[in-house]
Amino acid sequence: MEVLFDEDFSAYSGGPTALALGTFDGLHRGHRKVIETARKMAREKKLAGGVFSFTPHPRRILNSGNGPGVICSLRQKIEILEEMGLDYFFCQEFTPEFSRTEFEAFVREILCGELESHQLVVGEDFTFGHGGEGTSGDLVKMGEELGFSVKIVSPLKNDDEKISSTRIRRLISAGRVDEVPDLLGRYYTVAGEVVHGSGRGHRLGYPTANLKLEAEYILPRRGVYAGYVHHRGERLKAAANFGHNPTFKPVDYRIEIYILELEENLYGERLSFSPVEFIRPEKEFDSIDKLRETIAEDILYTKKVL
Repeated sequence: MEVLFDEDFSAYSGGPTALALGTFDGLHRGHRKVIETARKMAREKKLAGGVFSFTPHPRRILNSGNGPGVICSLRQKIEILEEMGLDYFFCQEFTPEFSRTEFEAFVREILCGELESHQLVVGEDFTFGHGGEGTSGDLVKMGEELGFSVKIVSPLKNDDEKISSTRIRRLISAGRVDEVPDLLGRYYTVAGEVVHGSGRGHRLGYPTANLKLEAEYILPRRGVYAGYVHHRGERLKAAANFGHNPTFKPVDYRIEIYILELEENLYGERLSFSPVEFIRPEKEFDSIDKLRETIAEDILYTKKVL
């Protein structure tokens, strides 16, 4: 899959395209339905199949940086789309200047002009252009004028409720990570670089990998989780604490991961962690021995869960 950012759109030379169009901030099952529809139509019509999306989330720009935490980083998004077998990922940087683009100019100049769109696929609630003034219905009308087709995909539901990024974020924030895979189609996963911590885990007998996140993720409820670490193509059992370690002197928010099956030094390496089940909330212990005893119980429970 070839990845093109907006400064390179004018150099695109891959021929007519069928594009799934949207923010696709979580790449959940509903998003994947839209993307798979575009990929299938690209094959049927012998077009280049791709996705047109944005970074960062538009609401982070429109709300002065106060938009929602991400469900997957840009790097993770690219990895997932590549696994889906697409030809292209067109990534538009969403800036204050771009936010003022009129929807007709966006369609004429970028989608039709630079990217040669012959087929567009969107969800029912898709909006675009300055102030979200363009709707999927407007896109259909422009298609009739400019000669491209539009396919509108109905939302995917779970338990009679629409699958949405907002719903997934709500579950993650509440620590209900075990309910997320049914909506997301995979485990929720945070990724980043392993950095030096305080060394307390090593002194307790449970050395941890401290994760510096690669994106502003939506973070789960503070506490301990059983889950999987992904490292160098392997999936390893792990227990992770999300929070501030209140037993010791308060520190900044940290993600500390104890990997059950690995003891090597991982500093500077990229690591990802998928919380599978919430074990317990973060708490302050009266003694180090009680903390060490509870960590041992957390690890036994992790082994049972996984």
